[in-house]
Amino acid sequence: MARVHFSVLVLTALFGWNLAARDNKGTEFILTFLENFQRTAEKNPELFIATPHLTGASVTITFPSNDFTTQLQVTYGQVTQVELDREAVELRGSVKSDKAVHITSDVEIVVYGVFAQWASSDAYLALPTDVLGTEYFVSCRTVKRGFRENGVTFDVPSEFGVVGVHDGTTVTIVPSQAVTFDGQNYAAGQAFSVGLGRFETLQVQTPEDLTGSKITATQPVAVLSGNMFATVGSDRGTGDHVVEMIPPVDTWGKEFVTVPLTKHTGGDIFRVIAARDNTQVSVTNENMKTLNAGEFSELDVPSDQYRHVTSNEPILLVQYSKTGSIDQTETDPFMMVIPPVTQFETEYTFATVDLLSDRTEPTHHINLVVSSTKKAGLRLDGQPLPSDTVWHDVPGTDYAATQLDISIGTHTVRHLSPITTVGLFSYGFVHPESYGYPGGLRLARIAALCSTTAPVPADRVDNDCDGRVDEELLNGIDDDGDGLIDEDLANSNCADNRDQYRTCLQQRCRNLVP
Repeated sequence: MARVHFSVLVLTALFGWNLAARDNKGTEFILTFLENFQRTAEKNPELFIATPHLTGASVTITFPSNDFTTQLQVTYGQVTQVELDREAVELRGSVKSDKAVHITSDVEIVVYGVFAQWASSDAYLALPTDVLGTEYFVSCRTVKRGFRENGVTFDVPSEFGVVGVHDGTTVTIVPSQAVTFDGQNYAAGQAFSVGLGRFETLQVQTPEDLTGSKITATQPVAVLSGNMFATVGSDRGTGDHVVEMIPPVDTWGKEFVTVPLTKHTGGDIFRVIAARDNTQVSVTNENMKTLNAGEFSELDVPSDQYRHVTSNEPILLVQYSKTGSIDQTETDPFMMVIPPVTQFETEYTFATVDLLSDRTEPTHHINLVVSSTKKAGLRLDGQPLPSDTVWHDVPGTDYAATQLDISIGTHTVRHLSPITTVGLFSYGFVHPESYGYPGGLRLARIAALCSTTAPVPADRVDNDCDGRVDEELLNGIDDDGDGLIDEDLANSNCADNRDQYRTCLQQRCRNLVP
């Protein structure tokens, strides 16, 4: 028995079997859907589910509010689409409610929330419950004013939603604009608290831009933000529902790379949101900005420019696709969280989204960011990138970026080296709809107080408190150049090629285990 136990421990340490790795893959998700337009030809929200496991996944989906439950099998290499009851899961108004969706799986899955209403579509990458936090600042958009729908003219609200994960949670909200919630009026900056139980939800709406609103909670919660409908870069032209699930502040970073969206020629909008006072933000070709907690800076970046963004405190960076009439392109608005480079992954499983307006003409795309010297090791669906791939160097960094067109469906991107990380952003267009989200991300608590810990391969923990995770191989070499050796291990050992390391590990185990 002792020998078997020791063998399992060795294998666990060397292979990096860690069920609690902090990233967007998980076995439990609790989410909801912000309010979209309620048009005559309503379309139900959907879940898109994929799995990185070759054997597939057994998934259970529940609406706790009405005890509805369904079970399904998710097949590797395919996107499983699940249509939801709109009345049961869509938040409406500025009130508390019980419109959560509970998703569980026997193995890790990737989940997207998709709300493809006609001419008002977006999607978000869902975050599992094990990476949620207790402090958030949200990003929305400038409110669309004087919009006319079904003979009624109104200012379309910005909005954010909160989902309870644990019973007995107190959520405190400090809105950046005056709001009315559950019939009570609150001034900008006036804190108010709401009690949430597990699976309870709330939405805050107002006809002003709620960007910078702060949400704290006594226990972890899920937070989404955006606008019911927004135009970007112009008050005229087509608009869209915009939404993302927001990562907690303790996972925010201090270094980012911006990449333009393909098809656009009129540039992209970026918002930088600060969580701490005296946050100094530097951006290529821009003057340094100093932001206090909850303040934001907006950048209009030309479509031929790649920017480097750095800060002295953790920030959130969000990219917005502009209205297609800006540059006469078949595009539309969406919002997309841009992960910091320290939260890039080494491999991704991701999916495209179906759009409604013209199912014969959608285009799907990815943006990739990687170290300039590591481009050759990238693999898309197991194959090297196309020979005509055009790379652009990011000024002031050793990173390069590219835009690729992809087919509809599920895809994988990975790098041959388990310590070479890659940024991936997935999006698509069809006039007048769009979607966009990060292809995935690590959610290490790199902005939290840090204490050094023993390295466990691929634990998504900053073991050496240098703001990076899993950047070393167990090879006796200082891979990240910080003067330390084997101090924060990736899911590998012995070699720097993930297709070779298992053989090496098996040999090491034979040498270590009596």
